[in-house]
This record gives sequence, C-alpha cells and structure tokens, in this order.
Amino acid sequence: MNKRSLKLAVSWLLAIGLAIFVFSSTQRLEAQDTVVDIWQGIYTDDQVTRGASTYQTECASCHREDLTGQDMSPSLVGIGFSFKWEGRNLQELYASMRYGMPQSAPGSLSNSAYVDLTAFLLSRNGYPAGNAELSADENELAKIEISRQP
Repeated sequence: MNKRSLKLAVSWLLAIGLAIFVFSSTQRLEAQDTVVDIWQGIYTDDQVTRGASTYQTECASCHREDLTGQDMSPSLVGIGFSFKWEGRNLQELYASMRYGMPQSAPGSLSNSAYVDLTAFLLSRNGYPAGNAELSADENELAKIEISRQP
C-alpha cells in the first residue's frame, strides 16, 4: 500500500468514526430531551388515595399493609424498592405490576388501577406528588427514570 492509499484509508476511517460519534451524540441529546424528572411531581394525591385503596384490597395480603413484604413477596418500600428499581424507568415498574400482579390473576385490574398503584408506591418511597395525573401510557412512563433524590 503506498502513502497516498494509506492517507486515503485513514481519512475515510476518521470520517466514519466522526460520523458515528456525531450521530450517537445527537441520539443521546434527543433521549435526554425526553426524560421526565421524577422529582418534579409526576402524579396526584388523588391517584395516591385511589392506589392506597386498591393496594389494601389487592396487594396487602401478600406485601403486607406496611409494604415491607413477607415470605416470597418482596418489600415495596425503602432499600428493597431502591435496590430493584433505581436506575430503571417507570414503565418497567408499571409493566411488572400490570402483567404480573396480582399473582393469582395477573392483568385483572384496570390500567388506571395499575397507574394509581404506581403512584401509591412512588408516594410511599418519598417521591413527591404534583398537579398532573400520571398516565398509563407506557411510552410516556418509559421517559421517567426512577432515581435518587438529587
């Protein structure tokens, strides 16, 4: 390979590398633009009230009234919640309930009941309420990361 061919090959590799870098940076920026801050209040107190009622009738027998879990049912508050859910998005939490709970009849509740349960769990884990209701739209829920308080 002569010097000219080598320079041309290196130039092409650099151009391709730069294009990949620019494209991936743009994708990251677009993704950051769509992220919703969970600490800005993403559900309402009314949803928490409804979720608490649903929790008592559908969940407390396995996860206990204080949400600390028992036997094979995990804790839904504190370190147990943080360990499992921090760094994941809200759609994953919602979907795990929507498609897996209650264990005896997965998916048997309404979408609004599952989103109210999600709000209730967030409330019990210290995430603040806001003025707008949390949506059951899984695409919207995927934009919300469960994170530690800044």
